[in-house]
Amino acid sequence: MKSSSLSKNLIAICCCLSQLTGCSSGGSLFRDPGVMLKDPGRIVGRPKVEKNVARIVTLWEAAQGKDPADKPARGFAGQILFFGPNGETGARVHGRVAIYEYDNYESDCIDEPEPLHSFTFEPDAWDVHRTEGTLGHSYSCFIPYMNRHRDQVHCGLKVEFTGEDGRKISSEIVEVMLPSRSATTKAASLTRGFVRESQLGNPPVVHPAPIAEPVEQKTQKLESMTIPLPKRK
Repeated sequence: MKSSSLSKNLIAICCCLSQLTGCSSGGSLFRDPGVMLKDPGRIVGRPKVEKNVARIVTLWEAAQGKDPADKPARGFAGQILFFGPNGETGARVHGRVAIYEYDNYESDCIDEPEPLHSFTFEPDAWDVHRTEGTLGHSYSCFIPYMNRHRDQVHCGLKVEFTGEDGRKISSEIVEVMLPSRSATTKAASLTRGFVRESQLGNPPVVHPAPIAEPVEQKTQKLESMTIPLPKRK
């Protein structure tokens, strides 16, 4: 009788294990049991959302993509990671994200720069840009250069996150050299419009700080928009 009961229990346990290992989240649990301790939601397929974002790490490169009118444009492909207070890998977030674009940016200027444009992503729209890899959760997007001239220019890009509790934190402004339009067109075949994980180094510590959307002048009303990622070739 005891033997029969034990067999039934073993069968039930094996069934549970097979169901867990059959899904991607369960499989990762058995490959790395520590995943369940860091992110218990994994067991039901719901990655944990980091509510206490402590820093933002960004990496940008010049790329080709589409502007808000869906026309070819030069701009910036970025990979963005959010970290909790003690996080070692990128976390999933749920909040509003604003990306500020600065024209003719000079890193040694003591005055606060004024954005050329800014783009705001609402929480659900931002989550569409999320992927998961060896660095954890990361977000990739393309931001078009919103000035019409064709010359080479140094621009600055800053990411700001606003959590559900209203707390804001921003990355440092990253300077990116945008080649002239002719040079960008020539190099378009060499970029996929996204940043590779291997290019990321150790995340720097950044300081909290600011939301907005494309604006032509500082006094104009900002409008929300989501910029689609360029298709991989």
